[in-house]
Amino acid sequence: MDKNRLMEDRNHGDPMFPLRTYTENKLDSNGVIFGLHWHYEMEFTLLQKGPAIFQIGSSSVILEPGEAVLIPSGQLHAAYPYEQNNFQITAIVFHLNFLRSFAYDQIESHYVDRLEQLETSQPLIIKPKTDWEQSILYSLSRIIHYEQNRPPAYELAIKGLLFEVMAEWLGNYPIPDKAVHNVKTDQIKKVLLYIEDHFQEKIRIKDLACVVQMSEGHFNRFFKSIVRMTPIEYINTIRINHAAKLLRETDRKILTIALDAGFDNQSYFIRTFKRFKSCTPSRYRKVKEPVEEPIGFSNR
Repeated sequence: MDKNRLMEDRNHGDPMFPLRTYTENKLDSNGVIFGLHWHYEMEFTLLQKGPAIFQIGSSSVILEPGEAVLIPSGQLHAAYPYEQNNFQITAIVFHLNFLRSFAYDQIESHYVDRLEQLETSQPLIIKPKTDWEQSILYSLSRIIHYEQNRPPAYELAIKGLLFEVMAEWLGNYPIPDKAVHNVKTDQIKKVLLYIEDHFQEKIRIKDLACVVQMSEGHFNRFFKSIVRMTPIEYINTIRINHAAKLLRETDRKILTIALDAGFDNQSYFIRTFKRFKSCTPSRYRKVKEPVEEPIGFSNR
């Protein structure tokens, strides 16, 4: 997977069993739990220790331990530490094909198709307040246990539990016929994808503002309010991770790598690299440190 891309383009699980869990309890190199990203799969994220801040689209919410959030397919999301609290989260990422049958049936037409079309600007939080929410949280914990320990027939147990989760959720939290579409999410996706496609070139704030037809001042405020970095910080994050990958995997000269990553000045590249990775590019290459990615889980 090229983790420099905002969209995760790897498979979660495999085509025969498209589900996987990921546990995270450490911050990445940018001081976040995981940075803004999206994928085609749906995701339940369970907060086991916290609290922590979750961002879904342009909205944020503080989750408490024992709560979970549902992240629809294609929705931008991120997680951040809350003050100095320790945290642990586990995400259950799965493709909706996991719930489909060989033949198109009522389950697919009444429920799976609607889940696939779900768009919402508000975090869908599951709290241990009602019996049905407690049932969902218990089932999510069981899914995590089965996937991480993989006892005999764990696949059957997980699929059965996931159907139970969806039955409880859809039975008590029906999806409206016309879910809210978030314009801000579409705008920030356009900008981030533009950066991914052009980070090796010179990018001006003016260019990014034009992508979403904003003034430069308004765009800077808009970008930082959602991504929690300035545009330049985000661009440099993408460039430094690209450079770090080349340092680990090639013997190219540092100047060549700097130019390939979009830096036109080697001294500025070295200073920026040291600020992000706490060492010079030469030192990084010698110790062969693993890349700490700012987007998505570090072990995805």
